Amino acid sequence: MRSIGMALIVVIATSVVTSAQKNPYLRYTEDKFVENKLSADRNFAAVKTFAAGADYASAKAQLTRAREQMAITITFWRDARNDAAVAMLRKTLASMDDLDVVMGAEKIDAAGVTGAVARIDEACTACHAAYREQDPATKTYRVRSVPR
Repeated sequence: MRSIGMALIVVIATSVVTSAQKNPYLRYTEDKFVENKLSADRNFAAVKTFAAGADYASAKAQLTRAREQMAITITFWRDARNDAAVAMLRKTLASMDDLDVVMGAEKIDAAGVTGAVARIDEACTACHAAYREQDPATKTYRVRSVPR
């Protein structure tokens, strides 16, 4: 009976480790967070470029990818138990949803697109000011340490 219990423990432990290896979001590291943020930033830069040129179909496609990458980062803030950052992220995602609606209208209001893009930029800037810092030597950015 004791060996059955030990075997069961080994099977459970192995399946948990295997599951964690298959799903990268179970262990969402700061490196993964930065990777997702950089991808979101690149995609949103493309959104702004396409929107400025009134290529709303391309902007909308890039927005979908940018939003997807941003949404994933909520895992990082939840793991850090940072409710303020989660709230900022939700506000940014809501602004992205608003832009999606504006660009999906039958008759697209260019001023509405510009305003929605500006609101997303403001939300990103506020989050960066609160949670990003620049290394004075390398000039690279990193996540600011925040108390839990």
